[in-house]
Amino acid sequence: MASTTFENLGATGANTKAGPGPVSARIRDAFVYVADSASVSDALDAVRRTRVPAGQAAVVFVVDGRGCYKGFARLSALLRAEPDSAIMPLVEGADIAVSHAMDQETAARRLQLKDVPLLPVVNSKSEMIGVLTFDDAMDILEVETSDDIYFKAGVGDVFHTEDHVRSEKLTQGPIWYTVRVRILFLLVTLAGGLVVGGLIEQFEEVLGAVLALAIFIPLVMDMGGNVGTQSSTIFARGYALGHVTMKDFWRRNFLREALVGLTMAVGIALVAGIVAYFWQGVPNDIPQLGVVVGVALFTSVFLASCLGFVLPYVMIRIGVDHAPGADPFITTIKDFSGLLVYFSMAVWLIGVDF
Repeated sequence: MASTTFENLGATGANTKAGPGPVSARIRDAFVYVADSASVSDALDAVRRTRVPAGQAAVVFVVDGRGCYKGFARLSALLRAEPDSAIMPLVEGADIAVSHAMDQETAARRLQLKDVPLLPVVNSKSEMIGVLTFDDAMDILEVETSDDIYFKAGVGDVFHTEDHVRSEKLTQGPIWYTVRVRILFLLVTLAGGLVVGGLIEQFEEVLGAVLALAIFIPLVMDMGGNVGTQSSTIFARGYALGHVTMKDFWRRNFLREALVGLTMAVGIALVAGIVAYFWQGVPNDIPQLGVVVGVALFTSVFLASCLGFVLPYVMIRIGVDHAPGADPFITTIKDFSGLLVYFSMAVWLIGVDF
């Protein structure tokens, strides 16, 4: 190149299209860059002359004679350096550039994890063609996270899981559309409730013999449901932001959630068991009730915590959208399992025949 200082003064705006697609659809081609032979003074002169927004001049990118990305120098570092010194000793981030074909959500997550205001984007020849700004990256992640929240709330379009859900269509569109996308997963919960109701019916005589057991049924069901919802919500948000990954899921993400669930299950079981013992166990001459309630809650809470991470993971692996479908299955499985343990423990410890 003929000069040692360069400045790309193309369009300062970015493509406003969000959602699935390459990062090239979101890059800005207004940024400051210099040749790798430039001095600190050359870089500062380029910053002074630039007409790009201040946020896009916070770093000066460095390229070689063919325009290939070599790294960047922070403006703060340039201001502290000797004007006549070479820029290359100040250069960092040689490995953070992303390909123009990279998915924009993946690129946004990468920028989020790096301590830089701009993410350089290169073409197939490693030539720098633009930057992804921090603001644009947050917009991308906000859209992706909002979609996950819509799906998780049961208002995602189950027939077009690749399309982004628009709140205008849900709040102002046809009534039948809103009913259709919400009711499908409510029917799963309805079916699960009928299955759990059938289980309770099988232990009807047990309930008739020990009426105090009925008092704690809502506790066993609701506590597990709340824990399962917490876990699946944490998974959805973590997966959307890149904190939960498929590669390290079992070793890092699931193991941690299992330990959290185990700790919560022990604490909740002890508190509920003690309360059940003094509230209904001792007055009704069935002190074993405290153990029954404690063990049932331990099972329900620990199982719900694990399912809240495992079921969404499995759904993603098999290509099914996890956000709207995980909670109904979690609710059914943990309700059935928790109540089965609850009544089975009652039959065993209290000695009720049925």
